[in-house]
Amino acid sequence: MDLEEFLSENGIPPSPSQHDHSPHPPGLQPASSAAPSVMDLSSRASAPIHPGIPSPNCMQSPIRPGQLLPANRNTPSPIDPDTIQVPVGYEPDPADLALSSIPGQEMFDPRKRKFSEEELKPQPMIKKARKVFIPDDLKDDKYWARRRKNNMAAKRSRDARRLKENQIAIRASFLEKENSALRQEVADLRKELGKCKNILAKYEARHGPL
Repeated sequence: MDLEEFLSENGIPPSPSQHDHSPHPPGLQPASSAAPSVMDLSSRASAPIHPGIPSPNCMQSPIRPGQLLPANRNTPSPIDPDTIQVPVGYEPDPADLALSSIPGQEMFDPRKRKFSEEELKPQPMIKKARKVFIPDDLKDDKYWARRRKNNMAAKRSRDARRLKENQIAIRASFLEKENSALRQEVADLRKELGKCKNILAKYEARHGPL
């Protein structure tokens, strides 16, 4: 007796697994077992594996029509302020330059010389020491040697102070000329900027904002 006949006689419905495992008719093939075509395989290979992760081609920003990316962008390099030459009509007196230069060294240039904050601090007034009377019988060779040494040190200090004062004075004179030239240049730039703003305002009033 067949299993299906036995189940039908006893009123037991056949289990779903029996239908699943039942062989298919020889002429019909299940749709799931149909082999995909070459076109389907190529389309599946190009699709992303994970639907939540975009493909690398989608992650790239699209290029708009007519938009060209330059091979190398001309980015302006930073400008060193010390290399900027401001046209200043300043010609110092050669005698003043001689008084501001150290003998045997390079001539003082007020355009390049810079002073530190410490050098530009106001110097205190030096009070002369009170003279001490020394009798002539105590003025021996050591006394005169010490006296000459002190006088030479005081002279070097005075010369260095006078040289620094002359240099600062010439440098300040040059900076005054340079400051005046820069102020005139800023005034011209502001005037030119005002003209550009007026032209831009007229354009936006006629064609809308940029």
